[in-house]
Amino acid sequence: MRRVLRFRERLVLGPILRYLDGDEEVVAWTHANLPGTRAPGVLLVTNHHLYLHVASSLVADISTPVTRLSGFRLDRRNEELVRVHVSGDDGEVEVELSLTNRVRSRSVGRVLSALTYHRVVGPATFNPDMTSPLPPMERTARHHARRIWITVLGVLVLLVSAVFASPFFPGPGALTAVAGIAILAREYEWARDLHVWAARLADRFITWMRGLRRRRREAREARDIAAAGATVDGTPQSSTTGRSTQNEVRPGSLS
Repeated sequence: MRRVLRFRERLVLGPILRYLDGDEEVVAWTHANLPGTRAPGVLLVTNHHLYLHVASSLVADISTPVTRLSGFRLDRRNEELVRVHVSGDDGEVEVELSLTNRVRSRSVGRVLSALTYHRVVGPATFNPDMTSPLPPMERTARHHARRIWITVLGVLVLLVSAVFASPFFPGPGALTAVAGIAILAREYEWARDLHVWAARLADRFITWMRGLRRRRREAREARDIAAAGATVDGTPQSSTTGRSTQNEVRPGSLS
């Protein structure tokens, strides 16, 4: 079990672990979504900091010392997720945490309880001593049916990604696979872990492709400018010489 937990931490928390100081240790973490972004994220509490990492180069990671945090409040708009507002000296951090099953509820509870242990004040109704301070969503027949069709749809998308897979150009197949994993991540914890890792790789690939296209475009524009400069330098001189030769008036030619 300990090996599984360490593997999950390396898979999901890879970039964040490089930020940690020598005496800094992971206390609790959970998957999170930053409102307004589609990329998956992670909310991590250590013995010194609160980290928010989003698997996208467009969103900078947030690192705040726990000593600068003052409190958090909860906004549970529906039974599936809760919106957490963590306030401090540097402003407010807002994240959405899933409560669709008991595993996710306990994960969220561990993170919020870790904040209270750092003297970050939570709502009066929040009890950090409970295993699941925030009760999970009650699953009905409709939720079980949704789990089935999400599983079927996710597997179908993964099969389509295998069709588009190519060792010479991995883009279409890999991006389709990320989409399939994102679908499965709505229901399966292993898929949520894999989604963060895969989204991070996909973001690097897209950034590399954009840079490659930009370099090719700049090289093509440089060649066009060089070719246009060579034409301007050579053509007018030869055409002018030709016209002067044709229009030259020789002595005695008008007699």
